[in-house]
Amino acid sequence: MAGGRRADRGRLFRLLASRGRDGDDRSGIVTDAIRILLVEDDRSLRQAIISALLQGGYAADAVNDGIQAAQRLRTEAFELVLLDLGLPFVDGWEILGQLKGHPLPSVIIISARGEEQDKVRALDMGADDYLTKPFGADELLARVRAVLRRVHATSTSPRVVRIDEVVVDLGARAVSRAGVEVRLTPTEWALLALLAEHAGAALDHRTLLGGVWGPEYVGDRNYLRTFIQRLRRKLEADPGNPTVIQTAGRNGYRLGPIPESRPPIGMR
Repeated sequence: MAGGRRADRGRLFRLLASRGRDGDDRSGIVTDAIRILLVEDDRSLRQAIISALLQGGYAADAVNDGIQAAQRLRTEAFELVLLDLGLPFVDGWEILGQLKGHPLPSVIIISARGEEQDKVRALDMGADDYLTKPFGADELLARVRAVLRRVHATSTSPRVVRIDEVVVDLGARAVSRAGVEVRLTPTEWALLALLAEHAGAALDHRTLLGGVWGPEYVGDRNYLRTFIQRLRRKLEADPGNPTVIQTAGRNGYRLGPIPESRPPIGMR
């Protein structure tokens, strides 16, 4: 097992180091760039990932344990955290739990743990994506861009949608339930906004996955189910009997009721 982990680290380092070897734990680049915090205890991987992020145009800093991560996140503003789970002192699960419910920063888990239960647990706890080691620089940067697109996305339909006690203001990027603001992560908002833009219509899983996560995710229904469950817990009076985000057939969801005779968008 240890030999396998060393091989994975070596492969990841080679893939990332092809982007350059001059990265260090602190970026020192322009302050108006998007700030990313990397939390990774393996120094070689940390340097390689920082190098890739710098060459991608990001302001990247890194720490090597959970205590440092918690301190930096309390005192500084980051738009994205790349978070390893197996950290010294305070593990990644605890850091993720501390960030749960906050709209920023977004979180991408980077971990050698590839089991489905770990991915589902991380997504349920608020992670926006989960990247299993080993991975290459191109995939890492693509995942970063995809999450940041969701953070900065603007709606093309600036209008207000009301379903029961839930109000979705697409123009203001805000949602409330019974007059109380509901805090969503960027990915939760992106999914809700897509449903709201087509309120009353059913969207199939491929349309939702492709629209929120990108075409490479269209077959990953676990992502969609997890985020639908998260939205229902925040928006529904009874998440077990949803009336705001309803299931449409076997493969779709809709915001609000529609006639059952209408097939989900993407299945026509």
